Amino acid sequence: MNSKNNMDKKAVLFDIDGTIMNCHSAGKTSLMEATESVFGTTGRMSTMNMQGKTDPLILFESLIDEGFGQKDIEAKIPSLKEEYFRLLDGRMKNHQCTIMPGIEKLVPLLAGRDDIILGLLTGNFERGAQIKIGRFDLNRYFALGVYGDDSHLRNEMPAIARQKIRESHNLDIDFSRMIIIGDTVYDIRCAKHAGAVSVAVGTGWVDRSVLLAENPDFYFDDLGDVELFLRVINEI
Repeated sequence: MNSKNNMDKKAVLFDIDGTIMNCHSAGKTSLMEATESVFGTTGRMSTMNMQGKTDPLILFESLIDEGFGQKDIEAKIPSLKEEYFRLLDGRMKNHQCTIMPGIEKLVPLLAGRDDIILGLLTGNFERGAQIKIGRFDLNRYFALGVYGDDSHLRNEMPAIARQKIRESHNLDIDFSRMIIIGDTVYDIRCAKHAGAVSVAVGTGWVDRSVLLAENPDFYFDDLGDVELFLRVINEI
């Protein structure tokens, strides 16, 4: 591995829902319909707080109290995914969606930099993530991603991202040069768990005071001030 490249490179990893975009419940509605179709019930899903949770964790927490074991749920996830992606793809074509301030300018700028590996770190299943950000033609900008398919535990995702960067770029990015951007306490906690840099944004559904109480390394109400955000990234 090239040590000079290691010193120069940073990984910038974005969450999707509430950070890049707001799908206005298209994802939740599609997942609930698919879960009802495959499992015959949505369990606790209609009332649970999904923010920051991975898709498989949502399924586990929704259905285990309904008599399904984790292995039973895992066995049906391939069928669940097929139905979910079909529903989500159809819904996203016409559903109201909002891209967050600064994202349309920021993402291409980051993707065009030689010193940055731009990726996703999201609880979405991979295909679900692609469908969502495909609404704004953003898939082409992300060099890699860590998804709910990789782990149902968000805290495991930074290490998976590091391994994927080793495999795809032949680089060992130190966690201190991995920047994780998200809108929930779980995004902040997973960054801190790994020793990565946490950037919290207030564009999701969590109150600013709740995010600040987690002591993220940086906080932005939104990423509309692209130049300010880039200055912060440059200093890491």
